[in-house]
Amino acid sequence: MNFIAHVEEHLRDLGSEARKKHPGVKEASERAILTLRSLQSRYVSAVRSSASGSIGGMAAVPHPDTSLFRSQDVLRPFLLACNYPDANVKLLNIGLDAIQLLLS
Repeated sequence: MNFIAHVEEHLRDLGSEARKKHPGVKEASERAILTLRSLQSRYVSAVRSSASGSIGGMAAVPHPDTSLFRSQDVLRPFLLACNYPDANVKLLNIGLDAIQLLLS
């Protein structure tokens, strides 16, 4: 499974775990999934344009790097989940695992 799929899985797990008790986390995770999908489609289109713009093995358009995926909207739900004083262990575990994944 690729990196984006792992992050999206963590966001879905976080949203389902925070459903009733922490609606702000659920809403933030839903927004983050939409943002992540949008960033992924922009990255794919940038890769395609750099591949189609190559001339004789030389790329006219540089290949995009992964800095495109640095977004506070993706990190925010995990930070919100970890900042609730009454968050259960499972919610904290999902949030911390995802933060660790994003840092690595």
